Amino acid sequence: MSKEVEYKDLIAFHPGSYVEEIVEDLNITQAEFAKRLDLSPKTISKLISGEDGISAVTANKLAKLTGISLQTWINLQANYDAKVAEIKNAKNTDERHVCDLIDIKYLKDNHFLKDKRYSANEKIQKLRTLLKLSDLTQLTEFNSAVSYRRSRVAKDEKSIVLSNVMLELATNNARNITTNKYSKSKLQKALPNIKKMNLEAPESFYQKLKDTLLDCGIVLEALPQMTGARLNGATKKFKNGSVLLMITDRNKASDIFWFSLIHELGHIYDEDFYSSYDDREQYEEKENKANAFASEFFIPSKSYKEFKARGDYSAIAIKQFAAKLGILPGIVLGRLQSDGTVDYRALNALKTKYKINVNGGD
Repeated sequence: MSKEVEYKDLIAFHPGSYVEEIVEDLNITQAEFAKRLDLSPKTISKLISGEDGISAVTANKLAKLTGISLQTWINLQANYDAKVAEIKNAKNTDERHVCDLIDIKYLKDNHFLKDKRYSANEKIQKLRTLLKLSDLTQLTEFNSAVSYRRSRVAKDEKSIVLSNVMLELATNNARNITTNKYSKSKLQKALPNIKKMNLEAPESFYQKLKDTLLDCGIVLEALPQMTGARLNGATKKFKNGSVLLMITDRNKASDIFWFSLIHELGHIYDEDFYSSYDDREQYEEKENKANAFASEFFIPSKSYKEFKARGDYSAIAIKQFAAKLGILPGIVLGRLQSDGTVDYRALNALKTKYKINVNGGD
């Protein structure tokens, strides 16, 4: 057990820390110090480690040995206990706040929780169990062991919490699916076939896509978007060497689905499984690299430049260019919209919509 309990700007110092300093100043062992106090070595060991507090009996003996008053030792323990209680209350308040941010209806609709009413305390406990967390406040910060593709907003707290909920749901589904270790060479060989799948209907390509990636040691988990999460995808490497690739149907357009999928595969291909979301420069650098991977995968830069040079962005021209590349017209349109060549409101009939069902993939 830690001798210090910290939460935000609150710190509780365990009195065992002061006892440890006295033992070190006396240049004796804990066993000898315990003998001088007429206490068991186990009592002193637990006190110094922070497992036990200072009892009235121990405080009295410490006062006699050190010359520090009995009341001082009692106050040290009382102050610690009071600060721990303050920290616990703050955590409880913050945890209830985080719980209120989570879309319980989404979890019921997608069968992660039973469709019933829960009290506030039941809701918190159910979420802890579901997400494998002892404290829901952990959802307020991004996990650096994960690479995310998401958009950022000014007031980001809810988005971060909901993105992390989705990630934990995907992680729980994927963690023990395979013992296959991620293989870069297998992924490299699979990429041409994955590209061909974009022309198929979701009910046709999705299971093939999952099986193909699983053979590479990549577990694909597709989840319906949780409103407010602003998350397109994420990757995470497991201890056994397999990799999670989570994808969502945010915005539901096929071009975003495929671009996000290949973007995440770009992270995996480069074995980039970690991100520092607060370091914007590093984050943007990694995201731009994955974006370039996805862009080049579907539309080689040379071909795109030649197409743009012709200046014809009609539906027919886009369809012809897409057919030449073997990709959906919506992917070409999405690229043109992304770089500002075509208005986001134009030609959207070229785009296909996908909807992810938890029990049925896309």
